[in-house]
Amino acid sequence: MTLPYIALLLAVTLACAVWGAGDLAAGWERRRGIANRSRLEGEAPPDGPLAVFDRRLRRTELGRVLARRITAAGLAMRVSTFLLLMVLGGCAAILLIGQLLGPLFGVAAAVAVGAVFFGYLRRREDRRKEEFIAQLPELARVLSNAAQAGLSLRTAIGLAADELDDPARTELRRAADGLRLGQSLDAALGDLAERLPSRELGVLVSTLLVSARSGGSLVTALRSIAETLDDRKEIRREVRTILGQAVVSNWAVGILGIAGIAMINQIQPGGLREMSAHPVGQIMLAVGAALFVASLVIIRRITRIDV
Repeated sequence: MTLPYIALLLAVTLACAVWGAGDLAAGWERRRGIANRSRLEGEAPPDGPLAVFDRRLRRTELGRVLARRITAAGLAMRVSTFLLLMVLGGCAAILLIGQLLGPLFGVAAAVAVGAVFFGYLRRREDRRKEEFIAQLPELARVLSNAAQAGLSLRTAIGLAADELDDPARTELRRAADGLRLGQSLDAALGDLAERLPSRELGVLVSTLLVSARSGGSLVTALRSIAETLDDRKEIRREVRTILGQAVVSNWAVGILGIAGIAMINQIQPGGLREMSAHPVGQIMLAVGAALFVASLVIIRRITRIDV
């Protein structure tokens, strides 16, 4: 067995170990949280090194942004686990691709690994946001019925959290817990709109805040919003259907580029390594990579329409 395959197996093993350690630490943290709720006042809760490291990481700007995105994506993962998996994947790409094709391709593969991790995170965020947007008409109707029954907006949010399915249940329960702990309505709804930014949710949150501040016919406004959101949901579905072919083309361009590099190296073994060792070859590879990335960005911009 050659060195690159040994390095790949080692990287996969380490990635699985980090993933398992993260899940184990998350289980310990949940158990610790249950134990802390049953403790008497004045008792210091136990803490572990993983939790301390994760809290320190969350205090940084990168940690706060990643924690917000991981929460919005609905992943049960620590920030430290996400970063460690990405670093291990980048190191494995440098060892494997760098050994097969050359150091320049190894660095490019490490950058690609980071892009894949953040792309997966963004994909999960977009999918969860789409699922939440699809639930907004029903959410508006539940809030309208609660307001018509004479319930306060805080109580209506908790009722909606019990009535709806995920992801609306999780997000609304988080907002309801914040309200019960003394968070203002503006802050709780603002956090919700920040985690899942969209025009539809922004309109709904603005309506709720304006009604809470100055009054007005909340029931009529929510019913009108529910009908509008139903229409927008249908339009978004039609747009996704129309642009399905362009989205497939975007994926095809990426797959064909990677397959082309592998085919060139298969036809002429060592050709890419020799090419990446000369300045002229490096310039040609840089220009080709820039054009390739530009094509992916252009196709993505064309296929992305904000309804």
